[in-house]
Amino acid sequence: MVNYWLPYQIYVCRIIARAAFYQASGAFGFRDQLQDSLSLLLLKPQLAREQLLNAAAHQFLEGDVQHWWLPDTNEGVRTRISDDIVWLAYGTALYVSTTGDDTLLDTQIPFIEGATLSSGQQDSYFKSTQSSKITTLYEHCALALDLAI
Repeated sequence: MVNYWLPYQIYVCRIIARAAFYQASGAFGFRDQLQDSLSLLLLKPQLAREQLLNAAAHQFLEGDVQHWWLPDTNEGVRTRISDDIVWLAYGTALYVSTTGDDTLLDTQIPFIEGATLSSGQQDSYFKSTQSSKITTLYEHCALALDLAI
């Protein structure tokens, strides 16, 4: 049983404002937005679907993702934070098993491009560009999991 205010707080503070006590930049966090939208999966499945597609659109051709990005400029940070990439596949699997909507897997989504991290470099902030390469959400998930293992 969930009261009214917890889902409201998650939706308004974390999804709409993209803020918390420790973070108030308004950036989209790859893992954070997926975690927060999945907590509302039973109440707002369309929101989870939109967040999964938005996250996948911030995956590099190499399989890693922007850890966070600013939506108006596409500036963000590329990192070696390893759990980001598994959240896309986990969230997609949870969404499909909960809603039965497997059409999501066939949705075509572009990648982004940007400078790769050099050896020993932990992160890099830059403006990414949209790639001309487009593939299904299923393939985005598979690429991320391949990189994870």
